[in-house]
Amino acid sequence: MIAVLIQSIFYLGIIAVTRLARPNLSKLCYRHDDSKSAFLLRTGLKLIAIWSILAAYTVPFFVIPCTVHPLVGWSLYLLGSFSLSCITVNAFLLPMLPVLVPWVGILGVLLVMAYPWYNDGVVRAMAVFTYAFCASPALWMALVKIKCSLHVSLEREGFLPKISESTAPAGSNKLY
Repeated sequence: MIAVLIQSIFYLGIIAVTRLARPNLSKLCYRHDDSKSAFLLRTGLKLIAIWSILAAYTVPFFVIPCTVHPLVGWSLYLLGSFSLSCITVNAFLLPMLPVLVPWVGILGVLLVMAYPWYNDGVVRAMAVFTYAFCASPALWMALVKIKCSLHVSLEREGFLPKISESTAPAGSNKLY
């Protein structure tokens, strides 16, 4: 139980720090750089962002002790995945709702599985399958929204500043 309490305090601390360190978007500029190295760097950053979102949902699963009550374990998992998702949102300037769609989906499937009035396990499995079938378009739309948001975030000057530039590029537009 001490490990659960320490993890909960750690996750709540991460949420508090990420909410305090929210970046200011009003002074970032857009720029268009079509060189091959910029393309590779943007692609690499997109992959890192997607992998960090996946890690936000898998790391808490492996860190939670196996001997805790399922209700405590799943609530600690949801708290951990929320806090690590907050880090990803603030690091890559992503919108919060599309990143949390898998979180809401996991919470929904836990509620569907916990429904106490199923006749047997087959009906429960069919209900979970139906929920997953209905929730998958929302997950796909969230992934598309994250991809578009990453593209816009990586076009901003705040992510990839050129070291040799001291003034704004000629083709840039102010965000404000």
